[in-house]
Amino acid sequence: MSVDFNTAPIFIDPDTGFELRPLPESDDTAAAQVLADATGEGTAEAAQIRIDQTRVGANNRVIGGWLHDNLIAAYTLERDGMANQIGIIAVLPEFRRQGFGRLMLTDALRRSGRRPLTAETDDDSIGFYKTCGFKMVGRRKHPSGVFRYRLGWHAPRNGSDAGDSC
Repeated sequence: MSVDFNTAPIFIDPDTGFELRPLPESDDTAAAQVLADATGEGTAEAAQIRIDQTRVGANNRVIGGWLHDNLIAAYTLERDGMANQIGIIAVLPEFRRQGFGRLMLTDALRRSGRRPLTAETDDDSIGFYKTCGFKMVGRRKHPSGVFRYRLGWHAPRNGSDAGDSC
């Protein structure tokens, strides 16, 4: 997929200067380092595989989050039937719990437009998604014995800001 970085949607948080925009392939290695903790394996190699898989889909996106020109966060947005799904999302440890993850979820919802946004997660992250307005739509036991949860979020219909619940 080729992205025109001159016209691609960019979101800049006015309070922090945190900037979300499509990630150029030249930054994939740095993004894999950021996303490593979010993989089941916890490695940059596993994250790179997820990035590569995301880039194959025509309607999929890899979004990077920059603070003062440093890549500190990233997520993937993948088409999943009639919905979009957050494939993987992470913020560098030293920048966590400062609202950057919430800003990425809000950005993903904006990019989803009228399509519902879904995510799959485990016990460690379910609270984060629920705090941001996601609702549980399913639960299954992974072969490893860990429960995985499917959550969904849809843009408000009344025109209010999507980030109000987050």
